[in-house]
Amino acid sequence: MFIAFVSALGWGFMPILAQLTKAGPREQLLGTSAGAVLFAAGLYVASPTAFSPVPYTISFISGILWAIGQLLQFEAFQRIRVSTAIPFICGLQLTGTTLFAALALGEWSTRFQFLLGIAALALVLAGVLITSLQEESTGPKRGLTLGQLSILLCSALALTGYVIINQWYDITGLSVILPQSAGMFLSAVAFSLFAGVRPRPRMVIRNLGTGLSWSIANLALFIANGKIGVAASFPISQVSIVIATVGSILIFKEKKSRKVWMRVLLGSMALMAGVILIGLTKS
Repeated sequence: MFIAFVSALGWGFMPILAQLTKAGPREQLLGTSAGAVLFAAGLYVASPTAFSPVPYTISFISGILWAIGQLLQFEAFQRIRVSTAIPFICGLQLTGTTLFAALALGEWSTRFQFLLGIAALALVLAGVLITSLQEESTGPKRGLTLGQLSILLCSALALTGYVIINQWYDITGLSVILPQSAGMFLSAVAFSLFAGVRPRPRMVIRNLGTGLSWSIANLALFIANGKIGVAASFPISQVSIVIATVGSILIFKEKKSRKVWMRVLLGSMALMAGVILIGLTKS
């Protein structure tokens, strides 16, 4: 359980670490993916794994999807507060991956699982809605614009694809990590070249720690799945949503009224209740 919580810490602090570097979205992506490649290469040297063409290619594609989703997430952080963007993106990603596993992979086979799963997803979406309805304690109330919603939705879709493509082909284990990180890094390089903006080396280097945080979380979840099972490790890892939401408010000193704090806490509680119920459907 402690190892599973390490994954929650890693994914929870990753967006906060990226924002603390004050780098641009492409610099954040390049540094994060470079850190992931270095970590994956070190892991491969320590524990070599055999590769076959199909799993390697699928894992590489999943890395490309991650890079697209993560770039859009970093773009969202430039326009929307982390405490608003993270619950929205992660909540929709969680909903998408759960529905895919239930409907396409047949993980929900009983009436009880369907009822529990639907209740869980309703709680997740309610948590996303409540947490996203944040306004400053002063000034007029403002919702998300259509452009902001589009970025959040596209990010969630790409990050959902990054997870479900490996599920669809039943590709698991440490052999996923190196080709996946290669797809992440090469995509990040391509995005930088396409934009025609030369990344600042110092900003890229600052984000190596962001990549390390993501990689440790990823590896910790693999280990926890083998030790205590997905049903127990999955809900614990999703505590990252609450860590990122509340942590960003505190670290970036976002001014929130008591009413908004209540919304954040209520939304986070609804999200976590939904995550726990999703875990129970996997039991």
